Amino acid sequence: MTDLPPLLTIVLEETGQLDRESAMYRRLIAARLRLESHFAVLHVAESLTTAVISRLCRQIDSKYVIFMRTSHLLSANYVATLFEYLKSRTVYLAEPVMYTGPIPKNAAGTKLDDAYHYARDTDVFGSAFNTRRLSDALEALGDVDRSAIYTSYRMYWSIAKVRPLTTGFSVASDTKAAIGLRIAAEANRLMPVMPVDSKEIRLQVLRYVALFLRGIRGQKATSITLNHLRDLIRGFELMELLAMVEPLQPFEAAWIRWLDDPADGKQFYKQLSNKDAYLVFRHKPDARANEIPLYELLFNEETLTIGKCYLARNLRSGHARPGSYNFYNRPISSSSTILFFDRPHQADDNAEHLYEYFTAKHPEFTHAYFAINPKSPDWARLESKGFNLISIFTKEFYEKFLISDLVVSSQIYSIRYRGKSFANSRFVYLQHGIQLNDMSDWVLSKYFDVFVATGRIEADYMSKLAPVETLNSGLPRYESLARDIHGQQHLLFMPTWRFNLHQSSTEHFVQSSYFHAIDTLLSDPRLMRFLEDTDRIMHVKLHPNVEKRAGQFRFTERIVKSDLSYREAIRAAELVVTDYSSAALDAAFVGTPIAYYHWDAADFFKDQPYESRLDYSDDGLGPVFSEHSELVSHIVHNDFAVRDPKYTRRRERFFEGVDPARINEKIVERMLSL
Repeated sequence: MTDLPPLLTIVLEETGQLDRESAMYRRLIAARLRLESHFAVLHVAESLTTAVISRLCRQIDSKYVIFMRTSHLLSANYVATLFEYLKSRTVYLAEPVMYTGPIPKNAAGTKLDDAYHYARDTDVFGSAFNTRRLSDALEALGDVDRSAIYTSYRMYWSIAKVRPLTTGFSVASDTKAAIGLRIAAEANRLMPVMPVDSKEIRLQVLRYVALFLRGIRGQKATSITLNHLRDLIRGFELMELLAMVEPLQPFEAAWIRWLDDPADGKQFYKQLSNKDAYLVFRHKPDARANEIPLYELLFNEETLTIGKCYLARNLRSGHARPGSYNFYNRPISSSSTILFFDRPHQADDNAEHLYEYFTAKHPEFTHAYFAINPKSPDWARLESKGFNLISIFTKEFYEKFLISDLVVSSQIYSIRYRGKSFANSRFVYLQHGIQLNDMSDWVLSKYFDVFVATGRIEADYMSKLAPVETLNSGLPRYESLARDIHGQQHLLFMPTWRFNLHQSSTEHFVQSSYFHAIDTLLSDPRLMRFLEDTDRIMHVKLHPNVEKRAGQFRFTERIVKSDLSYREAIRAAELVVTDYSSAALDAAFVGTPIAYYHWDAADFFKDQPYESRLDYSDDGLGPVFSEHSELVSHIVHNDFAVRDPKYTRRRERFFEGVDPARINEKIVERMLSL
């Protein structure tokens, strides 16, 4: 008897070492054991491009095909649910409920509204395609990027609605929302312009256009034309849906408005107290004297420049919605409601320190609140300090936000309530750390009235993006930061994280260069002997993403996993070693020696969403080591204890303009003047 082809083939893209112990891979293998010959897994060791998918469709003999990566997540019943659905019928497309983060226990309970359809990842992954129908469609759609195949396939076969099955699939990360799409160079169009009435598809096209525009800001050039973008916007009537873009991609929303109406070159962007910010779009590089150049982008053979300018607030009329409330109308006074917050579950950052200073120096402001989750371990501590606490992101919080005259935070969240957002109200962004990477695309996508910078290097960088909003004051927590030279001192190692290890199994993690580099340092005999001979301890402050794998490292009595807060750990450190964490700058600010351990300098930024703007060799605030043996020599020879004038000069230049005794005072003075 001739074996029948399987019903379903799952194509698994993994260009590196296949993680056979990942949760996703083990679930696939378990499903294959149950379904035997009806289900196949095909490992592909090359990137899935449109051309590769076309070739695979011609080679695969199963009726249906699904594409995925080992980094993705799937519900325990994912394969079984799809298989049961597909075995009894012939369909063009079947899909689970799609997520970009953790899959909830009850995927079927997900609300399938406009927000879901807009946020749904539109890449090829996770859905079951009819193999032959996909192959047929790709003969017409072969000039689109892989990431557009799913939506284009639905257009081609007029699949207006898809009711997801009661199981979940997640791409595990929404990195695209941060860095956008970078489509293949050979793609000649984003997707076909076909008449559709489906709101689902139109929302997907809208998101795709927004993500493409976000990505092209970094890519700088594309073969896609501006006219093709206009055809998509007008052909799918995307302006009717533009409100979906505004909350998280306001820059792209303004860009889409200009594409729809190129005659309006100045797009209103952000209300400010005295001046308002506008984005300026031009077809050629002829920025005016009062404009800040931001981007020069090439669309096929057409150059587009994007700049920024500030205009007097009395020109704002016509941009605000009729009947909308002017949240800048009332000046900040002692009767104002002011909201402060750090992270929802964690304080002890810049907002807490500024709130404490502000309420002590200005007790007349009786409606200043600090927002945090009541389940946070910091709630009781802040309550005992007399903080006026409210529960963050609750009805009470949003009502306070609505009547507030100012919000002050170390984090930026897209808060919107009854027509109010940071686009039309006052917001002071304190930052969590100092920007060492090129975050310009991210910065330009955020709304703020004040951006707190720390020192000349960062302030100069920020002034090229937001000169009116930038304040070179320093971070509030720095004002109370001081070295503890009287207590028990220690060495401190603070490695940051690697994005490509998010979904790795323990086996795959311990085989990574990240684990090997850290573990080799922590188990170095010379380092161990030095710590023993000098009665020292090295504290290792693991990144939160590594905490669950802490047991894989060889900690000892001398090299310990630190449970201290970052602040406590840094205050008592003789030396701070990091790879790329900006937290080490807290130590440098108070004169503690720092050193960089860059074991993967050649590859680190390939897997990160941003690029470094700091040349660590020329501008770093301490020596840079690529080999652990060099770093160990630096430690055991006590080289870190010898002050190098070169790094002293660099620190002075880096933090230039910051008065350690007046950080909070300068911020409060600025925020009360808004």
